[in-house]
Amino acid sequence: MVAPAGIIYDEAEFQRMQTEIADLGLRTVFGDHVRNRHGYFAGTDENRAADLNSMFENPDINGIMAVRGGWGCARILPHLDFELIAQNPKVYCGFSDNTTLHHAFMAYSNLQSFHGPNGNSEWTDLTKQIFESVVMNGDRTSYKSNSRVETLVPGKATGRLIGGNLSILATTLGTPYQSDFNNAILFVEDIGEDTYKIDRMMSHLEQAGILAEISGFVFGKCTDCSAGTPPTFSLMEVLDHYLSRHEVPAIYNADIGHEPDNFTIPMGGMAELDAGNGVITLLEPGVE
Repeated sequence: MVAPAGIIYDEAEFQRMQTEIADLGLRTVFGDHVRNRHGYFAGTDENRAADLNSMFENPDINGIMAVRGGWGCARILPHLDFELIAQNPKVYCGFSDNTTLHHAFMAYSNLQSFHGPNGNSEWTDLTKQIFESVVMNGDRTSYKSNSRVETLVPGKATGRLIGGNLSILATTLGTPYQSDFNNAILFVEDIGEDTYKIDRMMSHLEQAGILAEISGFVFGKCTDCSAGTPPTFSLMEVLDHYLSRHEVPAIYNADIGHEPDNFTIPMGGMAELDAGNGVITLLEPGVE
């Protein structure tokens, strides 16, 4: 367990993480700096990067998970040893601000990491089941949400699963950490963003050419996202505005995001999206 971004303030949270991970049959080792404080970060940029580098280097560690998101992953990128990470490939799992790390790992270490629960997630039955299936068993899992999934554009698509938190993903565009979205199934989620901000970010993706490159689109949860004061658009209207003219199969409300049920998705893994049935199926295992 490492803290590449924000702080865990409650010591009881660390105990809960250990219990949840133990239920999966795994032993937890915390990074040296996870309890540090540096402003709103869990230690200095150098501290947080050092924990991540050392966990990749340590042969006794089989997998790495972020304790939480927040903000701060982008600040540690200059301090990460991407060659060391490439030479010691391991599972890395997390979401939200960890989106930055997923894209950086793909760009500089050719590492397939996992967009999934953080240590402080709620770890529902579905969250545990999918994590075990994808990360521990290497199954070609079919993701079927407990939530009601809406079909935005029907059809089927095949491609690599690329994405993460929409707000963070947008900040990677035009940087050395930008991913290749050609024929990818783009998945995104967000929290606490008004609809007009989602509109702005979707416009950014379109103008950057991303929406014209992808083969499919999945919007997970937009938790605590407000339509704002009338006159306004609903989130569905905004998504339809961009996706209908690109005619790529697309769904909304999949169990991806800042809510208890949260799928674990191998970044860069080949998958099929069946938008009519709201199902995503891995076409290859996420681990060897």
